[in-house]
Amino acid sequence: MAQTLTGIEIGAYRLKIALAKNSQIKLFNSLEIPEGMTQGGNLVAFDGMASFLQKQAKGSIKTGNVAIALPDSLSYLRRLHLPAMTHAQLAVNLPYEFSDVIKGQEDAYIFDYALIKMDEEAKEMDIFGAAIRRDIMESYMNMFSKVGYKLIKATPRVLALGALLPELDCDHEKDFAFLDIGFIDTKVDIYSSGVYEVTRTIDLGIKDVIAQVAEVLECDEHVADEYLRNNSKDVQNSQQCMNVYASIATEVMRAINYYTYENRDNTLERLYYCGGGSRIEPLIRALKETVPLPIEPLSSLSEKLNLNDALIDGPAAVGIALQAVENE
Repeated sequence: MAQTLTGIEIGAYRLKIALAKNSQIKLFNSLEIPEGMTQGGNLVAFDGMASFLQKQAKGSIKTGNVAIALPDSLSYLRRLHLPAMTHAQLAVNLPYEFSDVIKGQEDAYIFDYALIKMDEEAKEMDIFGAAIRRDIMESYMNMFSKVGYKLIKATPRVLALGALLPELDCDHEKDFAFLDIGFIDTKVDIYSSGVYEVTRTIDLGIKDVIAQVAEVLECDEHVADEYLRNNSKDVQNSQQCMNVYASIATEVMRAINYYTYENRDNTLERLYYCGGGSRIEPLIRALKETVPLPIEPLSSLSEKLNLNDALIDGPAAVGIALQAVENE
C-alpha cells in the first residue's frame, strides 16, 4: 500500500499544505487564513480553524494522517549530549533537562526527542530534546479530529526545515542558511552539517511593508496588501517601502556577520530565501546589495522535488510531510 501523509504549517497569514506519497510531494497548496484566527503567529481560534479546514482545505488534505510543523514559540528545543539511554530512560530524564523553564510543571508538558547521532564507542547520544505544553498539543489533536484527521506527528519548525535538507540539491556537509521572509517577522535559520544550529529572528516582515503602503496610499491595510502584491502604482518602489527593505537587509547582514565571526571555520557559502517576501523584487534586490553572501531562492535547489512554489511558500510543511511519511 502506498504511504501517504499530509504535512501542515499554520502561519500567521497562510495555511500551507503538502501531500506526500511514497516519499514524494504530490500536491502543495497555500490558503489565506481568515482574520482573527492567529495572534502573534500562533493559532488561537482552534474551532474556527477546524471549520476552515472542513470547508476550504478538504480538497487539499486527501489523507487521514497529518503532521504539523509547530511555530518556534510553542516549544522549547535544546540540543543535548547525554549518556546512551533507552526510550523509557529518556522519558524519565528529559523533564530534568528543561527544569529551568518548566519550573516543576512536568505533567503540563509533553516531551520528545530526535536522535542526531549515537556514539556507540563512548556510549553517548547527541539529540534534540523538545518540550511543548500538553494543552496545546491536545488542542491541535482535537482540532484535526473534528474534521476526520489524525495528528500523528508534531515537530518544531526548525526541525521540519532540517528534514528537508537531504532532499535538496546541496552539499549537506556544509553550513546552510534559510532566510524566511514572513508576514510578521524574518528568520535566519542556520544548519551545520545538516543539523540545526541557531535562529536569528528579525522583528520586521511583510506586515511592516504593508503598513508603509497604507500610509503612502492613505488606505486601509487590506487594500494596501493587494496593492503591494500587484505592485499597483509601483508602490513596491516607494521610498517608505525601501526604508523597510533596507532595515530588514541590514539586520540579516548582522545575523550572518555574527554567525561567521563566532564560527571562523564556517562553510556558509549562500543564503537561500523563502516566504511571502520572496516575491517582492525590490526587497530581494536590497538583500543582495547588503548581505555579504550570494542570495538565491530556495526553489533553485528543487531539481529533485520539482516544487518551486512549495519551497518558496511552505518549506516546513514539505519537510514535515517527507519526514513523517518516511517514518510511517
